[in-house]
Amino acid sequence: MEEKINSTIIKELFAKSADIVVRPITINQNGITFYIFGVDGLINTGLVDEAILQTLNSDQYMEKCKTQRQVMDYLLSGGAYHVFTKEEVDYAKLMKGVLSGMVAFLFDEEAKAIVYDIRMFEKRSISEPSEEAVIKGSKDSFIEVMRMNTALIRRRVRSEHLVVESLSVGRLSKTDMSLIYISNIVNMDTVNKIRDVIEKIDIDNLSTPAFIEEFLIENKKSVFPQIMYSQRPDRIAANLTDGRIALAVDGFPFVYLLPCQLPMLLQSPEDYANHFYIGSALRMLRYLAMVVTLFLPAFYIAATTYQNQMLPVQLALSTQAAKQNVPFSSATEVLGLLLAFEILIEAGLRLPKTVGTAMSILGGVVVGQAAVTANILSPLVVVIVSLAGIAGFIVPNQDLSSGIRVVRFVLAVVAAVGGFFGLTVGLIILLTHICSLDNYGVAYLSPFVDMDESNHKDTLFRFPVKYFTKRPQKIVPENRRKQTNKE
Repeated sequence: MEEKINSTIIKELFAKSADIVVRPITINQNGITFYIFGVDGLINTGLVDEAILQTLNSDQYMEKCKTQRQVMDYLLSGGAYHVFTKEEVDYAKLMKGVLSGMVAFLFDEEAKAIVYDIRMFEKRSISEPSEEAVIKGSKDSFIEVMRMNTALIRRRVRSEHLVVESLSVGRLSKTDMSLIYISNIVNMDTVNKIRDVIEKIDIDNLSTPAFIEEFLIENKKSVFPQIMYSQRPDRIAANLTDGRIALAVDGFPFVYLLPCQLPMLLQSPEDYANHFYIGSALRMLRYLAMVVTLFLPAFYIAATTYQNQMLPVQLALSTQAAKQNVPFSSATEVLGLLLAFEILIEAGLRLPKTVGTAMSILGGVVVGQAAVTANILSPLVVVIVSLAGIAGFIVPNQDLSSGIRVVRFVLAVVAAVGGFFGLTVGLIILLTHICSLDNYGVAYLSPFVDMDESNHKDTLFRFPVKYFTKRPQKIVPENRRKQTNKE
């Protein structure tokens, strides 16, 4: 049975909650009384007192109101004016609004309420992105308040076609979400598919990013990220104009992007802030670093354990001389050091920043040098694993970096078991898996697997801006023209 809006029911419901305010207000000599309903700490009490309550006390017209309906009509038509004011008859919507920071006037005789959106949140100021910082470019980033994040996006895309749909997920948390897209560009079939996925989520609380990500990705068994997030409003705005869809979640200091492809995860805002030659060189460096961090440890294990003849003579002799007094095999050294490397990363994340920095220096330099001196590890293994680890940090997207670290360890194990044969089998399985991924109808390796030449001018190389004339065909079937090149 649906609950009716009534102050007595609400007072009984929140009888043990000290932060819930349900207080009667009598406004004139006729004894008309209604109740103010809000959450202490979420509402702007100063604005409630000055703009609403004081206005009611000093308004002579209120003395003429003889019924609660007359009071409601007057408030809705301009009395105690506030730009975000509406009448509410739905009990569930009233509860959601008030518990998210709105204030309501309850009229028991009418079983209705008037809701004022006077929310006040303690929020951190807009600062420079911590994960996607650039030298040339905007320095603002998203924060934990969703409505502020949507405002940052609309500030950059001032189109009347920019749509910000409101959604809610979580039976208990009722977390607000915004589905953002440009209606005259986006593929509406993809929008409808994402909206359907979100509306079917049935969970009590949407507390962490992984909760929403696992529902949105289509291949849940893959370690490669299939949804991209960004802290930068300018990056989200650029992808919206390319026909992609953004998802802002209240409480998350970033915004998601869909569909997501692998080349997107290897791009950085720095590529577009610099000259296209410099941007192309940085992008090629990332692809090279990804190959190095994936295959270097596995290649070293296979070469030194099974096929020494593949190494140059001097390098092979140097490697054997360094390993002469080491009691462990190459595979044991590399796998053990890779595991130690992951332990150092995890420990650095859990400790305070000052302690974490000191611990990283102690673990990486002092312990590593002591292990080499004690003939527990060979110097070349330390160099190989360190180079692979540093190369992995060049990847801009942290989810992709984490997935690469998992695959790197698996390839090292396969190389230890089967040498270059095992490494080749692992590479074939890896490529087959990546090629099989599909993200809302778009291949994960797109545009490498597309036939449209215009899509290849912003992948391995960053061409000049004048060549960015069309949007990706797989994402935007229609309205593909981005700019007109008049040269």
